[in-house]
Amino acid sequence: MKLFREAALTVVCLVLGITIAMQYRSVKINNTLAVYEQQRVNDLITDLLREQENNKQLQRRIDELQKDLENLRTGTNSENETIQELKKENEKLEILAGLKTVKGKGIIVTLESMDNTPIDDYSILTVLNELRAADVQALAVNDERIIATSEVRRVGSYMVVNGRKLLPPYVIKAIADPQKLENSLTVMAGVVDMLKYYNIKVDIKKDDNVIIPAVRDDGTVLRYDLLTPVE
Repeated sequence: MKLFREAALTVVCLVLGITIAMQYRSVKINNTLAVYEQQRVNDLITDLLREQENNKQLQRRIDELQKDLENLRTGTNSENETIQELKKENEKLEILAGLKTVKGKGIIVTLESMDNTPIDDYSILTVLNELRAADVQALAVNDERIIATSEVRRVGSYMVVNGRKLLPPYVIKAIADPQKLENSLTVMAGVVDMLKYYNIKVDIKKDDNVIIPAVRDDGTVLRYDLLTPVE
């Protein structure tokens, strides 16, 4: 009987021990799972916060790019306007330098010898200088554009302008106020009277559409290969 009780007690204790061990193991596993789940939740929260921060940075970058795009659009407009202004300024400088064919109101002065005596270069220069004094804006002799470096000189029976030989009659075209230009030449005891004294016939005609060609740009008139800008 005693032996039976001890055996039963032993079995009960064994079962109880196994049950306790299994319960401990179950609690440990559950704790481990709980810790894992908590860590996973923490990781997910961390990932979520990181993604939210990334989204904020991306939004800021998008805003910056949109601002840059707007600046580029504005800058392009400003650049186009600047280019157009530069083109206008360049065209103006080309006109002043004689590199553009121009037209406008002015006069056409024709000089012709009345006794077949060659016309002197002094006579042509006198007319040109008088027209310059009348604020002329463009000049040409026999369609040779007169610029700052143009030479006018007689060689035998012909005239040399911009290195080109010109034969009479000599036609001087001038663009400016036609009346002012004519008055500068026809004033009493002025250029026209002086040229008549040298047997030179002077014909002056007003014209609303005087065309003066550009200076020849073949390297024979405009030469600057020996010039260096000073900075």
